Amino acid sequence: MPPGLVLQRAAGWYNRFDMQNQQQAVQAQFTRTAEAFARYATRDTPGMLAERLQFAALAPGDLILDVACGPGAFTLAAARQVRFARGVDLTIAMLQQARAFQQERQTLNVFFDCAEAERLPYANRTFDFVTCQFAFHHMPCPEATLSEMVRVAKTRGRVYLVDSVGPEDASTAELHNHIERLRDPSHTVTLSTKALETLFESQGLHVLKQRILDRPRSFNHWMARAGHKLWDSSYLAVRRALEESMPGDRAGFAGRAAGEDITIIHQEGLFLLIKQMAQAT
Repeated sequence: MPPGLVLQRAAGWYNRFDMQNQQQAVQAQFTRTAEAFARYATRDTPGMLAERLQFAALAPGDLILDVACGPGAFTLAAARQVRFARGVDLTIAMLQQARAFQQERQTLNVFFDCAEAERLPYANRTFDFVTCQFAFHHMPCPEATLSEMVRVAKTRGRVYLVDSVGPEDASTAELHNHIERLRDPSHTVTLSTKALETLFESQGLHVLKQRILDRPRSFNHWMARAGHKLWDSSYLAVRRALEESMPGDRAGFAGRAAGEDITIIHQEGLFLLIKQMAQAT
């Protein structure tokens, strides 16, 4: 399927829901799971965070913005390498976690704001570096979010997107996203690499470098991070759907049994981009 059609199909799914309802779903999900998410995202993955920081290639004089920053893991880590870091998120409970971590680490050159990713409260060409990590698959309209990121990036500013990437095959992607939504109702669509590349091109972004990584993870930990109690009805519904998809890997999770757990693989894309001259005005 051509990448443009993949993106159109994803956009069609978003269009069944208005943006306000999706934002409310995101707020509800991450308010409910703020503490569990912050624990797994901020405290349990220092190696992966260091890897993302290294790939970002930040400069000491950078003014950076972390869009949909969640509990502030990347924002706070990056602040040690730059002039000033700003994080913005829609969910107050997540920002409370971020500010608590900031106080715990006594990081002074960071500020957190509450705002929509689709309407960032910053002037044009403000930031040297703008990032959004593991949030595009929750966005009601990723095109609008990326457009805002490009708008607030300086001339020749860098844009850094990190997110799960979905299967290219349409039927595999459909089942993949169905299972993701069973686990987390705020999930919209995990875009494929080709669909993301089409999106970048539409916003006048040039890929400086990209990397696609396989991230093995525990199904049980993945469920706990979304606020599910092990072996309750919601956990069992997702596990059943995943197990049914495992023969032939029909959902693209590469699941395999690991005792009472299941090991799954998420593909993770890291994309460091720069505004092309036509967009750098």
